[in-house]
Formats: sequence, C-alpha cells, structure tokens
Amino acid sequence: MSSNSVRAAFAKAVVAELATAIGAIAPGPVASASAAVVPGPGWQVTLKATGARTGTLNLWTDTAGAVVLARLVLGMEADTEPDEAAVADLLRELWTQAASATTLRPEFSGIKVAVDAATPHPLDPADAIGFKVDLEGHGATLVAMCGDFEPERQTAIAVSGAQPGNLDVVLDMELPLIVRFGRTVMSIKALSGLGPGSIVDMNRTPDDLVDIIVSDQVIARGEVVVVSGNYGVRVTELLSRDERVRVLEA
Repeated sequence: MSSNSVRAAFAKAVVAELATAIGAIAPGPVASASAAVVPGPGWQVTLKATGARTGTLNLWTDTAGAVVLARLVLGMEADTEPDEAAVADLLRELWTQAASATTLRPEFSGIKVAVDAATPHPLDPADAIGFKVDLEGHGATLVAMCGDFEPERQTAIAVSGAQPGNLDVVLDMELPLIVRFGRTVMSIKALSGLGPGSIVDMNRTPDDLVDIIVSDQVIARGEVVVVSGNYGVRVTELLSRDERVRVLEA
C-alpha cells in the first residue's frame, strides 16, 4: 500500500477513534464525514510515527470546536471562555487517545505514535484531509490531518533460513508478552467517580479475541482457553514474520 493510501486510511481511522473519544464526553451519537478544508484559526498537535511506518503528521482542530469540547469536559456554561491551557491539554489527550487506539487496528499494527503538545496554529489546506465531527446538540467541529508517512521500509530475511546478523544476536533475549482483555475510553468525570465495587464496561463480549502485545505493539490476537487449570491464549491472527521483525527492531 502506498504512503498516500496509508495516510488517507489512517486519517479516516483516527477521526473515527476521535469521534469515539468525544462520545465519552458529549452525550448522543457522534458522526464523522469528509469535509472541505477551509483555512482558519485552530489548534494543532504534531504526531510522530515510528516503527512499521515513520513520518510526521499534523492533527488540527478548529478553534470554535476546540472551545466547545473544553466547555463540555469542564462543565462550563455556553458563554464562558475556557483558558488556553485547558484547551491545549484536552486536545492533546483526545488526539493521543485517538491515535493510540488506531494503532491497535490490524492494518496499522506495528506503528508507534507520540503526540506533542497542542498549540494555536492556522490550517494549511495544501495537503490536508478534512472531516466534520458533529456533536449532537453542540454544533460541529472541523478536524484535519496534514503530512504523510514515509515509504515503507523493507526488511530483508535470508531465504536460506539463516537469520540476519543483527537479529541473530538477540534471538535468545526474553521479551515480556502481555495479553490485553480489552480497553475503553472514559470521561474524566467517570474516572473520578470510580471506587471499590464499580463496574467498568469494556464494550466487548466474552467471545471477542484478546490482544497479544510485545514491545507495546499488538502482534497477534487469539481466543482465551484453559490449559492445565491456567489461562492461556490460542492464536488465531498473527502478524507476518516481516512485520514481527519490524516490531522488534522499532
């Protein structure tokens, strides 16, 4: 898949995850759709991708929408103006959640992301992909993504069965393997209300596959089984050998 195709798919997925994160703040359904990119004031965070894909992406939110989201989170009245620090913190948290959740999808596994602080920044429409996120009862906000991924790196594996020299050295190293039952997004208000006996809905059924994680990256998915009285996982989905090598090298 070309870098442009990956960029478009990644942008769409990140906005979908952003809508999910916003849905935990604003009651009612949240929808996302492609939108015309119009220059204007806003807030921008820079996402740096490493691992299976590398590149720098700028994630942008229009000022009006950012203010509405800050008011919703902070419980402020519609005519109250939130301070810039609160807006910046909120946007960085929302975009970080959205980008991190996107990398859990099979088509983007192996990508690691780091999101910088949000700063006021006008939108450059030259290469931006735009979306409109509708907040039921609270208007809409325009979000956009600029930048691109670099061409995919090729990892050479010797067909004779011998391992590359740099990988052979570390094959006996032990790495922690983590099985993740599920993940969810909660508002700050919901988190502050947690206590002994609270039940957290993970938005999954007992039959859903669990994530198998190495080096903070999902490398496989599987079914929970019982082995000699202990929990185990039967692998049903697995990254290719090349993709697993890239995860270890990242």
